Amino acid sequence: MIRPWRILSSETIIEDEYIHLRTDRCVRSDGHIVPTYHVLEFTDWVTLIPLTDQGELILVREYRHAARQILLGLPGGVMDAGETDSCAAAARELREETGYSCDQFIKVGTCHPNPATQNNRIHFYLGLGAHKLTDQALDPNEEIEVVRLPYDDFLNYQDQPVQHALHAAGLFYAEQYFRKHPDQRPVAG
Repeated sequence: MIRPWRILSSETIIEDEYIHLRTDRCVRSDGHIVPTYHVLEFTDWVTLIPLTDQGELILVREYRHAARQILLGLPGGVMDAGETDSCAAAARELREETGYSCDQFIKVGTCHPNPATQNNRIHFYLGLGAHKLTDQALDPNEEIEVVRLPYDDFLNYQDQPVQHALHAAGLFYAEQYFRKHPDQRPVAG
C-alpha cells in the first residue's frame, strides 16, 4: 500500500520574494531512502475566465520569459502573502491586470498545478458580467495587453499557437460548469 513519505530532514536552498526552494530527505513506507527531493513552495494561485455579457472572454497577452514566448491567455496570478480568500484575490488580479471587474465570480475548480515539484494549488473562477472598471495597475515587471475574444474562438485552444496547460485546465473547468448550467453559456453577440 502506498503511503505518504516521512521527511527525515529539510533544507531551504533559496528563498526570496518570488520563490522558495527546499530539499527534503525522505523515507518511504518500505524503508527506501529518497536522498534528495526538491520542492518549490508557492502561495496558491488564481486564474479567471472572465466573460462579458456579449460572450467575449477578457484575455491578457504578455511575454512569458521562461518559455521565451508571447502568450495569449487567461488573467490571474499569485495570492499575496496573507491572502486567504481566493475569490477576493481573483477579483484583485483581474482588476490589476486588465482594469476589469465582474458582476459575479463562480469558483469552478481547484487543482495542483504540478504536485510532483510544487506544494501549491490553483483556484479557477468564472467571471460573469465582465466590464471595464478602471485602468490597469500592473506590477513593475508586467507588460500586459488586454484582448477581447469570443469565448468560442478561445475554446478552440488547440488552435492557439502557444498554449498554457493551466489555461487549458481553466477552460475544462468552465466547460464542466456550462454543461451543468447551459443557460449561462456565453452566446456571441
